[in-house]
Amino acid sequence: MLKEHKINEKITWYEAEEPNQAEQDRLVELGITRELLFYALDPNESARTEIDQPTGNVLIVFDIITPNSSLAATEPVSMLIDKKGNFYTISRATTARISEKLFAVGRENHLEPTDLTAIDIFINAVSALVSEYISTISTANRQRNIIQSNLRHKIQSGAISSLMELETQMIYILDSLRTDRTAISRLQAYLGNRVNDNQKEYFADLLVENTQAIDMANQAAEVITAISGAYSNLNNQRLDKSLRALTMLQALMAVPTVVTGFYGMNMHLPLAGLQYSWIITFGITLILIVIEIFVLIKIHFFDR
Repeated sequence: MLKEHKINEKITWYEAEEPNQAEQDRLVELGITRELLFYALDPNESARTEIDQPTGNVLIVFDIITPNSSLAATEPVSMLIDKKGNFYTISRATTARISEKLFAVGRENHLEPTDLTAIDIFINAVSALVSEYISTISTANRQRNIIQSNLRHKIQSGAISSLMELETQMIYILDSLRTDRTAISRLQAYLGNRVNDNQKEYFADLLVENTQAIDMANQAAEVITAISGAYSNLNNQRLDKSLRALTMLQALMAVPTVVTGFYGMNMHLPLAGLQYSWIITFGITLILIVIEIFVLIKIHFFDR
């Protein structure tokens, strides 16, 4: 799908969602090189800013939160500013929500539509996307608190798995935020004096918001990792106690098996012919069990 939105007399926004070959050819006609288009369509592309010197086009690959994706917590979406100042978004089904952010920018931006530039649209859209990171991290913290509260009452393997999922999510978010920061910084450096004072201030605010999100994600990841590790260790300790209890029972049950097996042999044995020999074998078994328990106590088996 390829749509054209006229923002004002100077800017046209070209919205491409999973463009087919004909739509890709149309984008090439508009001045986007095949190389930049390949980068923009790559679902595994790292967040970065790519500058095509011959054409003057700037491609910004930016990682965004993708709650409906089956691949990862974040995926790249491509934004491009051409030499004429037009704005392009190239997305897939999981990242098409970038369009909602751009429409929201058009409604909420303090500038009049006639004054908007592609840089303004980019800055405000990225600000909304970074805010989504902060919101997602806060949600992860709330989920972690609920899981931690449940684990205080009973350790469940499902809860440990949920903590591991949150830990994985934080890894993706942290990596995306760091590469997004690099992309923003490089774009700011490339634009240089071509941005006005307000835009410079907004770029600075973007980097501050990004740093805040990175700090929050770092803290959340450390807490989740610590809690997951602590409860995993506690679970291992409980498993170890269960195994030691089973080992002790197995050792105790081996004594009567040995004694009764010994006296069950088809041969003459001491005390076997007495009237109360079964009581004697029971006594021998009991004495051996007491001795075994005494040895276990001496080696501090129950204190480990």
